[in-house]
Amino acid sequence: MAEPAAGKSRRVRAVDHAVDVLQAIAGASHPVGVSDLARRTGLSKASVHHLLATLESRRLVMRDDETALYRLGWGLYELGANVVRNTDISRVARPYLDKLALQTGESVLLGILDDESVLYLDRGEPPQGLHMVANAGRRGPLHATASGKALLAFAANSELVEKILLEPQHRYTKTTITDPSQLRQELAQVRQQGYATCWQEREVGLCSLAVTLRDYTGAVVGALTVAGPATRLTSRTVGSHLTPLQAARHAIETRLGAQPDGS
Repeated sequence: MAEPAAGKSRRVRAVDHAVDVLQAIAGASHPVGVSDLARRTGLSKASVHHLLATLESRRLVMRDDETALYRLGWGLYELGANVVRNTDISRVARPYLDKLALQTGESVLLGILDDESVLYLDRGEPPQGLHMVANAGRRGPLHATASGKALLAFAANSELVEKILLEPQHRYTKTTITDPSQLRQELAQVRQQGYATCWQEREVGLCSLAVTLRDYTGAVVGALTVAGPATRLTSRTVGSHLTPLQAARHAIETRLGAQPDGS
């Protein structure tokens, strides 16, 4: 399905108003009340009250029961921390993406687990070659990409893993793994061998090989992937691609503060 062009996306007024309220609270030097926020945003008191109730339920604002004044909540901090973490991994990995692409002669992708898909943050390309992989900012399915399977195999969120395993998955090609028991076995193999593969499961003619990236806490924060034509990236050439891929993984993880023996 084609994605709507960003410039043609319809703005949601309620979301705009909610952001206005958050920015008004952030711009105040002290906790603020409904009347003050209504004045600052130009919204009615009733609208501000309903927006605050919703934002409070999502931990984006906090209300003092004694003063009935609002301040920003810890939910925003958690969201911001995720942005910082993802930005850090992009910055750290950037020079290694092009280097790995040059070493392997194939495209290289940096992806993260975002909701129920892989979000690609950046890519590296060899000077010459066939560009077949996703651009930065695009998404990929967890069950039909090497990066997705790597992230899913080592995901800390067991509920997400079970949801993916239990829900019907889309078949992109004849080699896409859609059977839950087969996918579960695939993920177990990924954990055992330490890397994931994709043999034309998302797109005919495209294969990929991926490893996870861990930070200083030991948590998996991303996946590093080499992708190329099925004529070059095969089960026989996995070893030659895996060696520089693991070396790049080690270099990136070292800069992220990961322990030497991280999987």
